[in-house]
Amino acid sequence: MAVETREVRQQPAAAPQPPPRKLDLTPSDMRELIPPLGLKEYWYPALEASDVKNKPVGVKICGVDLVFFRDKKGEVASLWNVCPHRGGSLMHGDCHFEGTISCPYHGWTFDGEGNVLAVLPEGPESRIPGRVTARKYPTRTLKGMVFVWMGDGDPAPIEEDVPPEFFDDITLILFATEYWPVQWNLALENGGDAHVPYVHRNSFRQLQNPMMWSSPVPSPQKIVNGRAVVSVYRREGGAGRAGQAKQPYQRYFPGLDAVWPKHKWRLLWSWIFAENRRRVSKLPAWECPEEWSNGHHLPGMYRGDHRTDLYTRNCIPVTENLSRQIYYKATRPKNWIGRAYETVFFKLYWRWAMYTDFSTQDMRAVMPQRYDTPEHLSTTDVHQIYWRRLVLQARGMMKPEEVEAVPRTDAEKFSFSLERKEQRED
Repeated sequence: MAVETREVRQQPAAAPQPPPRKLDLTPSDMRELIPPLGLKEYWYPALEASDVKNKPVGVKICGVDLVFFRDKKGEVASLWNVCPHRGGSLMHGDCHFEGTISCPYHGWTFDGEGNVLAVLPEGPESRIPGRVTARKYPTRTLKGMVFVWMGDGDPAPIEEDVPPEFFDDITLILFATEYWPVQWNLALENGGDAHVPYVHRNSFRQLQNPMMWSSPVPSPQKIVNGRAVVSVYRREGGAGRAGQAKQPYQRYFPGLDAVWPKHKWRLLWSWIFAENRRRVSKLPAWECPEEWSNGHHLPGMYRGDHRTDLYTRNCIPVTENLSRQIYYKATRPKNWIGRAYETVFFKLYWRWAMYTDFSTQDMRAVMPQRYDTPEHLSTTDVHQIYWRRLVLQARGMMKPEEVEAVPRTDAEKFSFSLERKEQRED
């Protein structure tokens, strides 16, 4: 989805500054301080390396137009999509010479470092080469995905922003991409709360394994290494508080004088897939550091352990009201036959079941959602509140003590006490 660049400068326009901080900030007010164009001082997934061939490819991240092309080494490089000459769009140019990109207007030709190598219509005598550079954005390709550093300072260690499975020799990672017409953090908060049993009740995956209830007593949450929010008991494989009794399929609501779900037809599907559920339940949790387990991770990821695979959804800011979702499915097949099976399975079934079917239901719920009205939070929203606190402490944002001054919700206090209790018992 192309979005035209409106401003032409030697450097990209800075992201709008957050509004003035309130002295009486509340957990709901924290939304106002989250940059609508995202957190710039981070590595982001941009596109699959296979998408960059012999033509430039344009992508917008954090409101900045970028162009991607192959450099002299054959690696994917990235420049600001604005030619420093007179603002030409490099993504509409050509790669006439190996390892270069030429502006479509006056033929200014750049290498992967942003250096001007030639001005084609001026001939070899042009005085421009060696005097002008285009803005370069550092990139690194890992397992077929191109990551780009969007910050203005020196790049942070990429291992802090990219999941560990991208750096091992055993994990196969498969990708899918789609756009949501919603702000990045509004899309990202769609995870770790009570929406799944309701929004996804008719998804194919949910029909395989009906999960109709979320406990009103939330799992304790904690921030790990200043980069992630994880649900403690979910890390241990539970679905809520430790020792929580299994709920009946239908429950009676006095205020409605009725039961929910209204019918039991979904149980037929549950019976058909019962053996597969038993098999999956015996599998161990995905082996990874606690920081990268179930929950949210900066700059914009939600991760979930399916036992058979690890699911990651990246919410990447495009504009203030548009985000790109890049999904990772990580598996660890034992041999090349397993890798081939996982690839075919992903293309023929998983991409439809998890993204086209399941995630489309999320998008339909989130698209009309308001993000600027007063909230009356439930205890099941505690994960989102922890996440908002973490975002405000991200690189380039507020100091931890400023965020700590924001009053805690009752759910946070309860989660905090549970976490301390667990630490004492350990």
